[in-house]
Amino acid sequence: MIEMQGIRVWPDADGWLDNKEIYKPARYGRCTAERAKGRVGWWQVTAPDGSVGCLNPNIHTVVEHDDGTITVTPSLDFSKRKPGGWHGWLMRGVFRSV
Repeated sequence: MIEMQGIRVWPDADGWLDNKEIYKPARYGRCTAERAKGRVGWWQVTAPDGSVGCLNPNIHTVVEHDDGTITVTPSLDFSKRKPGGWHGWLMRGVFRSV
């Protein structure tokens, strides 16, 4: 198992995530901009290998902890989109591979 500390990307004053930051490996953040194409409040995650995805609230449960970290269930499986893509857990802001 490989572990990597994630870094939360906070939205700017307009509610958008900085693309230069959110697309770096081991990042996560939540866009709060009202014009976010129906995905206001959806979490965006960039896995340690650079795989990127949004957490669909119909699939994933996100618990936001007092320190700003998050825990996501079920696991994040980017291998379905990209063969060999990252698969693992995000627990209290730490990415842990399967």
